[in-house]
Amino acid sequence: MRRFFLLQIPDSETFHLPEEESKHIVRVLRSEVGDRFLLLNGKGLIVTAEITDAHPKKCQVKVVSKETKVRVGNGFHLAIAPTKNLDRMEWMVEKIVEIGASKLTFLNCDRSERVQLKLDRLQRVAISAMKQAQHDFLLEIEGLQSFSDFIANNPNGGIAHCMDGEKKSVRELDFPSRILIGPEGDFSESELKQALKHGYEAVHLGESRLRTETAGMVACVLAVNS
Repeated sequence: MRRFFLLQIPDSETFHLPEEESKHIVRVLRSEVGDRFLLLNGKGLIVTAEITDAHPKKCQVKVVSKETKVRVGNGFHLAIAPTKNLDRMEWMVEKIVEIGASKLTFLNCDRSERVQLKLDRLQRVAISAMKQAQHDFLLEIEGLQSFSDFIANNPNGGIAHCMDGEKKSVRELDFPSRILIGPEGDFSESELKQALKHGYEAVHLGESRLRTETAGMVACVLAVNS
């Protein structure tokens, strides 16, 4: 059954879909009265809906059934410094959604290449990937936060860096649910010291030196499957 995202699903037996979704369902997919599909709000609510009026601008549906799912565990939280090229971040968002990340925060680090970020496009990528992967929960995306503020409010986890020193595998962490990834120029020594003071442990992501967006994806694979 086809899946569609609707952040605010009305609490009524019948309702009209927004114009954009109506156009896609009726004109693009050529759905008709009696056709059924799933509506998800990205927070665990799944509604089976049936078309009662196939209007291309205000498609009307009735609720056939509702189901509310609960996320298992705490999920995986990736905190990463965005790359200068946002296309690379879009690729990463798509992949970590498919893998199963639950939260993404962007960090403003000492060596960050980008200090401004528009989240609308990344949110659309996350919604599309959620539907494609048939997940029930939408990736939570947080805008840029200073590195020091973030680790103070979110202690414990792993910090992946390229400096010399002893490092664990992500799978050996006591707190594998949160990983920090720095910018292309890596975290500064000051940032590493701050993170270690707040309960973070140095980790490696394998033998190769990875691009920022690749490191984010690999960290997600290792943490989700640990």
